[in-house]
Amino acid sequence: MDKPSDEVTATEGSSDDLAKKKKDKDKSGLSKEQRDQLAALRKEQDRARKERIDTLTAKLLDRVSVWTETDKGPDVTAAFKEKMRLEVEEMKMESFGLNICHAIGQTYISRGSTMIKSQKFLGITGFFSRLKEKGVMIKDTWNTISSALDAQAEMKKAALLEEEAGEDWTDERKAEQERRLTGKILTAAWRGSKFEIQDILRGVCDNVLNDEAVPLTKRLERAHALVVIGEVFVKARRSPEEDGDYLVFEKLVAEAAMKDKEKHKHKSKSKDKEKDKEDEKHKVAADAPNVHKAP
Repeated sequence: MDKPSDEVTATEGSSDDLAKKKKDKDKSGLSKEQRDQLAALRKEQDRARKERIDTLTAKLLDRVSVWTETDKGPDVTAAFKEKMRLEVEEMKMESFGLNICHAIGQTYISRGSTMIKSQKFLGITGFFSRLKEKGVMIKDTWNTISSALDAQAEMKKAALLEEEAGEDWTDERKAEQERRLTGKILTAAWRGSKFEIQDILRGVCDNVLNDEAVPLTKRLERAHALVVIGEVFVKARRSPEEDGDYLVFEKLVAEAAMKDKEKHKHKSKSKDKEKDKEDEKHKVAADAPNVHKAP
C-alpha cells in the first residue's frame, strides 16, 4: 500500500509536468515543438520563394533585354510585341491561361508605370500610383479570403440541404449542388493562385527595376519594356472556337460567379422594393389628417 507521502509526491510531480507543458505553450496554444516546426516551415517557404523569384528575375531580364539592348525603333518594337503575342497565344490555351495572362499583364503595367511616374513631377504621380496599387492588393487579399469562406459556407449549405431534403434529394438536385460547390472551390483555388502569382511577380519586377547597380536610365527602359509586355498580355482574348469543352473548369467558375451576381441583384431589388414601400407609407401618412408624421 502506498504511503500518503508518496501520493503527495506523485501529485506534485504531475502538477509540475502540467505547469511545464503550460509554460511551453504560447498564447496561440502551440507547444515549443510545434512553434519550432512552424518556424522551420516558414523558413523553407521563404527560401523557396526567394529561389523562385531569382530564377524568374533572370528570365525576365533576358526577355526585356530583347528590346532594351536595341535602338527601340518602331520595327524593333513591333517585332518585340509580336514575340510577346506568340507567347500569349500559347499560354492562353492552358487551363485558366487567359486569367493568368491578364494577371501577369496587370502586374507588369502597374509596376512599370509606377517606376516611370516616380521620375516625373517630383515623384508625386508615382506616389499616387503606389497608393492605388496598395488598394488593389488589399482588395485582392479580401477577395481571396472571402472566396475561401464562401466555399466553406457552400459546403455546409450543401450538407444541410441534403439532410433536410431526405428522399426528395434527387440526382438532379445533387448534381446541380455539386456543380455549384465545385465552382466555388475552383474560384477560391484560382484566386489563391492569382494572389500568389502576382505576389511573386511583384518581387521579380522589384528586382528588375530597383537594382541600384544598374543606371537609372537603363532601369527606366526596363520599366517601359514591362509596360509594353503588359499591354500585350492584358489584351489576350480567345475566339469562340478556342473556348472548347476542355475549359470546363473556367466555365464552372463563371457559372458560380454569375449565380452569385444574380443572387446579389435579387437581394438589391428586394431591398429597393421594401424602401419604396416604406417611402410610400410615409408619404400617405404625411398627406392623411390626424396621422402621426414621420420625422
